[in-house]
Amino acid sequence: MIAEVLQALLAVVIAFLGLLVVISYIASSKMLRPTRKVGSWSPHDLGFEYEKVEVRTQDGVILRGWLVKGGSDKTVLAIHGYTSSKWDEGYMKQILEMLARNNFNVAVFDMRAHGESTGEYTTLGFRESEDVMRIIDWLEERGLASKLGLIGYSMGGAITLMVSSMDPRVKAAVADSPYIDIRSSGKRWIARVRGVTGLLLRASYPLIVWLTAKRARIDPEKLVMYGFADKIRIPLLIVAGEGDDLVPLEEIKTFYERVRKVNEKAELWITPSRHVSTITDSPREYESKVLEFFNRWLA
Repeated sequence: MIAEVLQALLAVVIAFLGLLVVISYIASSKMLRPTRKVGSWSPHDLGFEYEKVEVRTQDGVILRGWLVKGGSDKTVLAIHGYTSSKWDEGYMKQILEMLARNNFNVAVFDMRAHGESTGEYTTLGFRESEDVMRIIDWLEERGLASKLGLIGYSMGGAITLMVSSMDPRVKAAVADSPYIDIRSSGKRWIARVRGVTGLLLRASYPLIVWLTAKRARIDPEKLVMYGFADKIRIPLLIVAGEGDDLVPLEEIKTFYERVRKVNEKAELWITPSRHVSTITDSPREYESKVLEFFNRWLA
């Protein structure tokens, strides 16, 4: 009798573990291949002439984007977040219009596996930082990188931090709601899912992280921003929201404190907003803050 009960329990455990493996694989696939966000508007709809442009990465991925020339020598490359694209209407449309209206050259690209760019998987910033430096190569070839700024949102904010620590051609950077530890923010993303599905995702989260890293050939340790903090010496503005449910404010503050130890030109702007929402919640203040920052440091 006891043996039969133990066998039944073992069968249940094996079935449960198998379920977690299946859920982990499905969740990993969805993380690596987010639904592509493709829109119908273009900079022309905002009143700006633009070029459709392409940049090929070192591993052959084609990044597709737009270039708006503002008639000045100041250029800002705007980088969208995970699951988003250059068509994002929550922040990309606003920042493009804001910068172009104030005579900046503006470049926006779909990151790999997003929008209309190619690529089998997103790597959550791991290879995207190299991709952005390839875009900077392209801008430099076009004579548009002498006074170059970056502005990135969420994953794009983390990419901005990484590139700012490595590429001396970047003269100033704005990171809005950047993740600090991709694993921490991933766990918070999953916490948004309610019910039984949410419970199963949380139970399988370590396996999801492992599978995602193996399939995309990325090292999650290299997606922890603390390791880049002491290498960022350029002017940096970090925008963080008290209502952000994906990036803990304490992580942002700790990162900022580490940057400030080596960089007096780092600033932290804390707002009441949710994730990447300050630009829509306080558009006038956001415009004033960001334009003042870029005009000061790209002069």
